[in-house]
Amino acid sequence: MKFIKHTLAALILTLNFAIAQKGDSTLVFEINFNLDSYALSKAQKAKVDSVLDLAPISVLKHVEIYGHTDSLAGIEYNRQLSKRRVQSILTYLVYNGLDPLLVDADYYGEERPKYDNAAETRARNRRVEVHLAIDPSLFPKPEYRITSEKFKKGERIRLPNLNFVGNQPIPVAQSFSVLRDLLEVMLMYPDLQIELQGHVCCNDNYELSMERSKMVHDFLVGNGIDQSRLSYKGFSNKKPLFKEKTEKEKALNRRVEVLVIDNSDRVENVIALDKKLDLRAPVLGVTFFNKKSRLTPQGDHSLSLIAEMLQHPENLYFEFVIFDNINDNALTKGRGFAIDRTLKKMNVARELFLVRPKPATSRMPDSDNNNFLMVKISEK
Repeated sequence: MKFIKHTLAALILTLNFAIAQKGDSTLVFEINFNLDSYALSKAQKAKVDSVLDLAPISVLKHVEIYGHTDSLAGIEYNRQLSKRRVQSILTYLVYNGLDPLLVDADYYGEERPKYDNAAETRARNRRVEVHLAIDPSLFPKPEYRITSEKFKKGERIRLPNLNFVGNQPIPVAQSFSVLRDLLEVMLMYPDLQIELQGHVCCNDNYELSMERSKMVHDFLVGNGIDQSRLSYKGFSNKKPLFKEKTEKEKALNRRVEVLVIDNSDRVENVIALDKKLDLRAPVLGVTFFNKKSRLTPQGDHSLSLIAEMLQHPENLYFEFVIFDNINDNALTKGRGFAIDRTLKKMNVARELFLVRPKPATSRMPDSDNNNFLMVKISEK
């Protein structure tokens, strides 16, 4: 509790927007919007990020979000505008890992002004209030990084903060730091041999658990680690750490672990990695109607989850490759154009991504209708 009090005090002193403390473990802050606007700007996202840096998603036990407007325009219009403002904040928090089941939200339009609606002050009513209820016991060890582990033979180490796009082996942008740490560990211990083990929660999905561990494997190989030191497996949901009675337990069961197969006392002095890294991952579930270039509803949904991450890229560039393993070059190109158009319609900036078709490799199995799709993510 002493730690959380100090954290809250520091937060209140350092942030330059409306924020208050409600009890020992609840933060209340406001995000203000421009006239008739509900889209989050870079500055507004930075304000939310400033709060999450000190009160991260992992320590939140409940969130309340309330939307408001000034008194300009009509009552019903303002109610819908405040609703969209709430949705913008909620979408951004969910992108950062918040479980929607932890959220209560409502919107009031102009009905609950906190400030006078006179011309000089009404802009302050164009706001969303966010209440963050914090569980202090969930705070991680300060500054924990896997580089502090000794990686002794037989140890099993969870990769912390390795999070993925929903139902994908594609890591979110913030996960690059832990992948960089793992690469540093493999360079630090030249005799270290590991097995990467992928796990999912809730439903049996062996392919997803395998692809997530394989993504980490391929990242290490692609950045210079000898393949003989690595192996990978998927365990689906067959080895849960917890019984999954709560959302927190489900989240903890979604993981990639490192099993130390062998290591020695030999340690290399590794200079901090400052080179630009990249990784490749398959894109799952982006499906099309039979012999057409139109996305199925399921394919559109899968692409929307990826598009949400692409809207918060953190200096990354995304290259999507759609392979012609269906033996129809024209259709493959058409589907590539469809993915490109859909991402642009989902407000992904053109300078962040490229979609290109490519011939299938010799090891790639043919398919009647499903193109193999992968993404290369590179640090700028």
